[in-house]
Amino acid sequence: MNARSHAIFPRVNHAGWFDTLRVMTAVVAPTVAKGLIIRRPTMERLAERQGVDTNAVKEMQRLKNTYGPAPLLLPIPFRPQLLILDPADVATVLQSSPEPFAAATTEKHAALVHFEPKNVLISSTSRRAELRPAHEHALATADRLHPYAMHFKKIVDAEFLQVLNLPRELDWPAFSQAWFRIVRRVVLGERARNDGTLTETLNELRGRANWAFAAPVDQRKLARFHDQVGRYLREPEKHSLVNRLPRGDELAPENQVAQWLFAFDAAGIAVMRTLALLACHVSYWGKAVEEAMGGDLDRPFTRSCLLEVLRLWPTTPAILRQLTKDIRSGDRVIARGTGIIIFVPFFHRDPALLYANRMEPSIWGQNDALPAAALVPFSAGPVVCPAHNLVPTIASLAVGTFLSAADVVLLQPSLTVDNLPGTLNHFDIQLRLTARRRQK
Repeated sequence: MNARSHAIFPRVNHAGWFDTLRVMTAVVAPTVAKGLIIRRPTMERLAERQGVDTNAVKEMQRLKNTYGPAPLLLPIPFRPQLLILDPADVATVLQSSPEPFAAATTEKHAALVHFEPKNVLISSTSRRAELRPAHEHALATADRLHPYAMHFKKIVDAEFLQVLNLPRELDWPAFSQAWFRIVRRVVLGERARNDGTLTETLNELRGRANWAFAAPVDQRKLARFHDQVGRYLREPEKHSLVNRLPRGDELAPENQVAQWLFAFDAAGIAVMRTLALLACHVSYWGKAVEEAMGGDLDRPFTRSCLLEVLRLWPTTPAILRQLTKDIRSGDRVIARGTGIIIFVPFFHRDPALLYANRMEPSIWGQNDALPAAALVPFSAGPVVCPAHNLVPTIASLAVGTFLSAADVVLLQPSLTVDNLPGTLNHFDIQLRLTARRRQK
């Protein structure tokens, strides 16, 4: 027993083999099958049809009722995992990252190495200390509004008002094309607006990343993607995010920027779902429209609606950590290298929450995370997503562009607002847009 082990969890329970198998088949496998790095449309539709996300939450509840709230050690051969079951332990893990709970897990590295092998998320603690400040500066992590927020609003308006100029029904393919033009302009600058090839290359690499260990890295395609990104880094445009990165190769900037391009996909999914949900809630819709018409860059109510969408349908369903040292629990030691799993939907849809399966924007206030309640759409603690202010800002502006210019009707799917489903497949959302007034 390592005398230097640290007492963090007063107690750890040990799952039997049968329950471990149930976790793997009911929770882990469906989450992985849907695509952790890029969503698989067929699996999303199957998950929605079969209610697999709701079943996963129920399985987690069963485990907690069976074993109690202490962390549950799953005896997976060669890769034991500690499953977190209590909100207090979620807060402990996230506040104690990256030491002794490293964000750079073996599983995360196996996936992200396919398109950003030198990214901060899979770097050592010392390297993370060098890289993280660059992300925080570029993304203005500490600022409610990014210094370029007004510029970003102009981009969002320009792209989405073009969509609104066409009388149409809006689906994911049409929305995502406009959304990724916005993403490229925000991250890389105006020259990148029509560079759909860059996005396609990244998506192909993300598709391989879904297979993690099971697929070799396509080094040729990875080099091509980094070269594509590098063209915008060499002469960064004013008011682009890359313009706020330090110059030079010391930070492997292509690897850092790859994460921003990747992560904005989840933000687009959240925008589409927010429009769908607001279309079903008349009172919330009216308040969000009023806020959008007001013109302020900070949209606190719309932001809260977006956070509710991320609570109800987390775009990062599993937060992973890995022990950097032995930790003591009672008379036992949990070994260094053990994985930590925070299955986010379990906490976000806890039936003890009166609002578990309905929309309740009022819970958020000025917060982007409520770690004490394990409501963590952007994680929390020292390793909180560095874009936890930027993403809600841009997403809220995007929602506001639609609300200020059009009435939106949800055509499909049909939602029951008092009992929202465990899965909302964004690929099949369809909205009818009716222009209310024309903007210049």
